[in-house]
Amino acid sequence: MANHKSLLVLLFLLASWITFTVFKNSTKIWTALRLPITLHHWNLVMNSPCPEVPLHPVVSSAETELRIKRITGKLDQLIPPRPFTHMNTTTSAAHSTATILHPRDAYCRGDRLDVVLEGRDHLGRRKEYGGDFLRARMSSPALKAGASGNVTDYNNGTYLVSFTLFWEGWVSLSLLLIHPSEGASALWRARNQGYDRVIFTGQFASGTSHVDTDCALVLNSSTELCEYLDAQDQEAFYCVRPPHMPCAALTHMHSKNKDVSYLSKQEWSLFERSNVGVEIMEKNVISVSKCNTLKSVDLHESGKFQHQLAVDLDKNINIQWQKHGYPLIGSLTYSVKEIEYIARVIDRTGGEKNTVIVISLGQHFRPFPIDVFIRRALNVHKAVQRLLLRSPDTMVIIKAENIREMHGDVERFSDFHGYIQYLALKEIFQDLNVGLIDAWDITIAYGTKSVHPPQSVVRNEVNILLNYIC
Repeated sequence: MANHKSLLVLLFLLASWITFTVFKNSTKIWTALRLPITLHHWNLVMNSPCPEVPLHPVVSSAETELRIKRITGKLDQLIPPRPFTHMNTTTSAAHSTATILHPRDAYCRGDRLDVVLEGRDHLGRRKEYGGDFLRARMSSPALKAGASGNVTDYNNGTYLVSFTLFWEGWVSLSLLLIHPSEGASALWRARNQGYDRVIFTGQFASGTSHVDTDCALVLNSSTELCEYLDAQDQEAFYCVRPPHMPCAALTHMHSKNKDVSYLSKQEWSLFERSNVGVEIMEKNVISVSKCNTLKSVDLHESGKFQHQLAVDLDKNINIQWQKHGYPLIGSLTYSVKEIEYIARVIDRTGGEKNTVIVISLGQHFRPFPIDVFIRRALNVHKAVQRLLLRSPDTMVIIKAENIREMHGDVERFSDFHGYIQYLALKEIFQDLNVGLIDAWDITIAYGTKSVHPPQSVVRNEVNILLNYIC
């Protein structure tokens, strides 16, 4: 007799909550997935059956505000003001030089390859400070293989870019200047200046009457407002209250971008299409051989690691989908009747050894000041602490956000904003035993540039999730 074991998987992906109930050991239908795997760990939950959590994980509102201020302060130090008066003084991909340290005719699989980048401005003068937003990648198109490189900023205009050579064959190296440090500084300043880059419209319904009003995270209005408050975590969203209608009559929402910018005309020149994502390393191809020396290869960032899984595709899978709380950006109208903050849903989850919770926050927060994202991540962190206190066997996994289009709406959605959120998320969850699906690293390795990655990338991410579960 088959031993049917229920496994509950709760996913918060981008703007969604999805629930899977999987009954394992079913013998009817199964398939083998053989996909590229990229694995990272943050104190993986499988390493310890009893993750350590504070005995009293209750955090006051004042403590939360202090943590927001502390994390924001760290980010301010990482991105100091870099005002500029002319494009010529900014970092130039064409004039900067990337030099392979100790070059060879051939390399062995498992070797580390280092590149020194010397930043120069458009007049060829050496930069004296760092902060450029760079992206390093190596790839072998014939093998459909790719991996990200690691960039170390020495804060003096010099960078060390390191690649681990995971596979054999011809390997192309790429180093993109996404934004010069002056552009990164401008985006950081502009991001934290206003909450109004996105306009929300709420639809209220009462009987046969339907009224649309303005909604936002912050509303500067002298009219009566409806406040949709999460009392426990003090997160709020507001709508102008329509006449003769209760606030509870809000049923639907949609949003659009507002024609507003906090960048100067001169700063905007940094984000013209020709100045974003410019290649620094032209025609850098190296040969990698197997060699005879046994080397230890870290596969965490490989993009080539293969792993075979048996996955049950029987009908005993229950999927529930639910949007998370505001802000939720979408030009299409969506229902808010069941909208809820992630922390509250986690608090209602009993949790146990067969429960897996996957959480992802990112893209919908990019157009807003960083304190909105940090506050939400801290509140989710507190909810996860409470969950692990009452149910320490529960598996919790964080899915990082992915990179997206380079040449879209840079002020609202630049990957620079996503990278800052990625750093903040790691800072916030570093003290908890949680797993990581590093979609940031995966999408760099794949070389995707879409807010909605292709199926091959999504399958990779699902495969990593199954590695944690199976």
